[in-house]
Amino acid sequence: MDAVVKAVAVPMPAADPSDPIHLLCAADARYGGYAGIMLASVLRANPDEVFEIHLLSDGMRAGDRRKLAALVARAGSRLTVYDVAARLAGYSDGVGNHLSRTAYARLLITDLLPASLSRILYLDCDIICTGALRPLWALAAAIPLLGAVADRTGERWKARLGLPADAPYFNSGVLLINLAAWRERDIAGKIIAWMSANPDKLALADQDAINACLCGAITPLSDCWNLQIGLDSGPLPAVRLNEAVLLHYTSAHKPWRFRFRGPGAEIFLRHKRQSPWRFKPPTFRLVYRLRKSLNKRVVRWRAASPPSLIASAKRRAKAAGP
Repeated sequence: MDAVVKAVAVPMPAADPSDPIHLLCAADARYGGYAGIMLASVLRANPDEVFEIHLLSDGMRAGDRRKLAALVARAGSRLTVYDVAARLAGYSDGVGNHLSRTAYARLLITDLLPASLSRILYLDCDIICTGALRPLWALAAAIPLLGAVADRTGERWKARLGLPADAPYFNSGVLLINLAAWRERDIAGKIIAWMSANPDKLALADQDAINACLCGAITPLSDCWNLQIGLDSGPLPAVRLNEAVLLHYTSAHKPWRFRFRGPGAEIFLRHKRQSPWRFKPPTFRLVYRLRKSLNKRVVRWRAASPPSLIASAKRRAKAAGP
């Protein structure tokens, strides 16, 4: 029997420049351009808003960072970049080609973000915004700890985590976080401890850990704030694409792949063409998988090799030139 999830009501306040929307996202070198496309869609859909954007960078390319900084400045908002690469060194990529270690970056926010900041809205890079975010931001005052949208495919993950049959499983692509409560209850510490104790249960990175640790403590939000339209998320009436504010391209079948024909393909392409990343070429699945496989082999080799061997290999590479 599917869990019944009742979302909190959505107020419709006007934009308030004195109350900027604090937005959190994370990206590595591979996802930097897609984070930019996502943020470009947010700024375009919310022209009267002021955003404080907090970007967790796990080796994001300098060119993407420059484009993003210029984009945010033109919109009258502010960008703060936090370099988290060193702090993520102990994490590995999740299952599937689309889950990188950068997904864990949000677990570092307790130490990184200003202590005075009491709430924040997190968005994944594979999201397109088509409407006003002020109503969602206004809900933060009513969120005791964490607000999220139920995952459309969540029923298949609950048994592995040992969740009750009537408990909803939430998607972590959009999170409305009460930072004060998050810090006070050391939620990040509890999630990290659970992941260390249950590595065999982690299939979807920290999304599984969030659901396991916070079962019963997550406030359900309407799916207009995280409409999951991945190819494996099941059928969805086309009209829903026009009703949702945040479209989430879940699963490994991303809209930036060559000849992507999934739900919302044209919506993504339209926003891409209107962004500074309009000329970014599509990815090819084979190249994508080969690169990820090579990266994993390099990580294993470094872990197994003595430091002197790694240093010697670096010296030889430097001597050989570009």
